[in-house]
Amino acid sequence: MCMTQSHPMPRHLDAICVRKLVTLALCVSILACGGTSPPPPPNHGTPSKRPTEPRQPHQPSDGLQLQGNLGTISPEQVNRTLESRVSSFARCFEAGQGLDILSGEIRLAFRIRVDGSVAWVYPIHSTIGHRGIERCIVDLASRVQFPRPRGGEAEFNWSFAYDAPSDVRPPLAWDAARLGALPLAEGSALLGRCGGARGSYKVTAYIEPGGRVLAVGASASSPEAASRLDCITEGIKGWRMPDPGSYPAKVSFLL
Repeated sequence: MCMTQSHPMPRHLDAICVRKLVTLALCVSILACGGTSPPPPPNHGTPSKRPTEPRQPHQPSDGLQLQGNLGTISPEQVNRTLESRVSSFARCFEAGQGLDILSGEIRLAFRIRVDGSVAWVYPIHSTIGHRGIERCIVDLASRVQFPRPRGGEAEFNWSFAYDAPSDVRPPLAWDAARLGALPLAEGSALLGRCGGARGSYKVTAYIEPGGRVLAVGASASSPEAASRLDCITEGIKGWRMPDPGSYPAKVSFLL
């Protein structure tokens, strides 16, 4: 039950944001019965160019239920509930004012209690590259009330994508190899400073001319790992990256 919709940004945003459309790809992922956490995100690299068509996540078969370790909730119920929060999620992009090159996809992993409240939610995949935006979306999502699952708690994924204005030149698309040994050399020490963070993290950063980190965001492989995202992204802001030259670059890499 995947669908793609476009919603104009709220009128009170700045001129750049008013020209943007938030491209929403609403989709739910079927999880195997008996799992206690969603699967890790696929290791997608940063796209080499901005897509010209809305992106379509995986489409489950009609009539299937979302499977948690004990309960189920239908894709229609999930989509109907989250679609009503579209405007609120869109306002989170105000945190990126002045960064008109921002774009990317965020996939949220949810676990829903038997009363329909959110037990946990975190970014299992994100290429937005702005922790403030990602945190805002997660905070709003954590307060959503869903219909009661049948048979117990349920888990599912939901995602949407954000495209920069068509008249804005996208950042240079870097492969993680452009960073050389930097993530490995700096990453271990950073994870240690962040409480010995366990799990895997996918980081997306924008690098400005000179090698300074302009903005950074990240996703995690579990709810426990997600609790370290603020510490990790704050530490990466201080890294000195390779110089992209005269125009900012965007890169995703693993820690």
